[in-house]
This record gives sequence, structure tokens and C-alpha cells, in this order.
Amino acid sequence: MNLISLLKSSFHPVILGHHNADPDAVCSMIAVADICRKLNPKSMPKLACDDVSRLSMQVLDRFAPTAEILETVEDGHDLVILVDTNSLLQLGPKLKDVVVNPERTLVIDHHEPNPELDSIAKHAVVRSDRYSACEIIAGLYDEVKLDIGADIANLLLTGMLFDTRRFLYADEDTLVAATRLVRNGADYQACMNSLAIKPSRSERIARLKAAGRLQVHNIDNWIIVTSRIKAFEASACRGLIGMGADVAIVSGNPSNGEVRLSSRSTTEFYEKTGVNLGSDVMEPLGEFIEGKGGGHPNAAGANGRILGDKAALRAVQLIRDAIKREPSPESDESS
Repeated sequence: MNLISLLKSSFHPVILGHHNADPDAVCSMIAVADICRKLNPKSMPKLACDDVSRLSMQVLDRFAPTAEILETVEDGHDLVILVDTNSLLQLGPKLKDVVVNPERTLVIDHHEPNPELDSIAKHAVVRSDRYSACEIIAGLYDEVKLDIGADIANLLLTGMLFDTRRFLYADEDTLVAATRLVRNGADYQACMNSLAIKPSRSERIARLKAAGRLQVHNIDNWIIVTSRIKAFEASACRGLIGMGADVAIVSGNPSNGEVRLSSRSTTEFYEKTGVNLGSDVMEPLGEFIEGKGGGHPNAAGANGRILGDKAALRAVQLIRDAIKREPSPESDESS
């Protein structure tokens, strides 16, 4: 069954994003719902995420104030669409059991392929060469021969801006897609403004704590840092990269007993070493911590149950192995 037939045949699709959904996820979900309704006017899509990020709520307030994103889903859906994730674990505990029938499951994602994807969904649009889910979905409008309205164009451009870090990670196709969205009515400045947010006091404190607890690992002249905090792991990673690290790995231990790890690296590190944080580090680390992991070359994460300190050290070892150079004692010192 092709994509158009699959979406046309669904009257009650449920569209799921990953937990703590970022702007790329929530904007993509709303656009997919728009496609569903346009292909089947009787379609009544529902959106659900196990938590939505503070920044995503700000974007929704600006561009989709009436959008309803549920935290749980009742039975009755005839199609499940996973957006911006290809892992059940990444859906979070409230939604991971919603996916039960691969024949009626579609994945739309831009992360490194999940080895279990075939067992999750028989239908997939996965392009790990793209920089955001929103970019993929902008292309889907062409594929299914639908126009993009100005409201959806704003959402898609905002998601692209967020996941590409304002086009720091982009290529010609990305910029062409963004230009097309502007021509369809997206307000570039409004999209940029919607992503401007001052970190909360808690987030700023978490960043400072991460800096105070970090360990430095010098591997082949690259600066790899690890740290641990309760929450805001991704934000802490970005802060540590801004301070001068080539790679930052931060573990978090929420009160529910789960362990989360987030990682970031500089473009230079990836280009010169070829170490992919998604496939080389967080994917195997996910198995080590009895969970799942994956992501992009420069940004990836893992969820599991093994203590964060032990997991972070394992991540450093995976990076060392991937670089394929055994460091001398002088070049691998922790502080």
C-alpha cells in the first residue's frame, strides 16, 4: 500500500511524537494531521506526546493555539503514525504500548535507522540524510500533490530552524525547502522569534551544575567531557560545547528511576573523526544500559536503567574505539 492509499484509508489516525517533544516533532505532527485531513476529509486525527517541551508550547501558542496534544490515547485508532522518532522507548511510558500493529503503523523520521524498525512499522519514510522531520514532511506535500498553507508553512519552517540550529546543519535541499515555505507564506522573522526563549532558572542552574561536575577526557587531542544532572541534559550538552568541548555527554536521572543520556559534538569533530554519535555511540550504549539509543551524527541520546556515571564512561570508551586510536596515558587524563 502506497503512502496516499494508506492515509486515505484512515479515518481515526493517531500521530505520536517522542517524549518531551521539541518544535520539530510537534510542528511535524500538526502538518501530518493536515495531510491526513486533506487526503481524507472525514479523517479525525489525534495528536499525542508524553510531555511537550516548554519551547514547543511557546511555538504552539504563536502558530497553532488551538492545537490539542494529548498525553494518553484511548483505543479506536485505525492507523498509528510515529513522527520524529523510530523507537518505542522514545515515545515514553504513556504511549509506547499504543503501537501494536505494524501493518497499520507508519514512521516518518530523520534519525539513524533503528534496527527494530521493521518489527515496529511496515510503512516508513525514513531519511537520515535530512536535517529535520519538518523538511521531510514539506517534501511529502509534493509527493501527495497537496498545497502547503501559510499556517503549516510557518510550523514547518520553525521546526526546520530549530533542528538545523538556524541552518547551521543544512545543505542545498534544506535551503530550497525553506525558501519554498517562505514563498508559501511562512514569516521567517516570526518563526525565528518564536524560538527565542530565555532558559528558565532551573535550566540555567542545571547548566551550571553540569559545568561544576564535569570530567574531562582527552582523546587524541579531542576534548570529551561528561557530567550528570537531574534534568535538562540536552541543554547542558549545548552549554558545554559552547564552553569549548568537542564532545559533551550528560546523564540525567529523573525521579522515575529512568536514566537518560544526551550527547552533542562539534561539526569539526564529526568531519575529522567520522564518529557518529547516533550509530557509533548512543545506539550501542542503549543496549549497554538496557534501553534504546540513537540520533544524529552530532546530536544523539539514549534511555535505559544503568547508572548514569557508568553509562557515560562507557560512552567515552565507545568514542575512543570509534576513533580507532589507543591514546597514550598523557593524552587521556580525567579531571
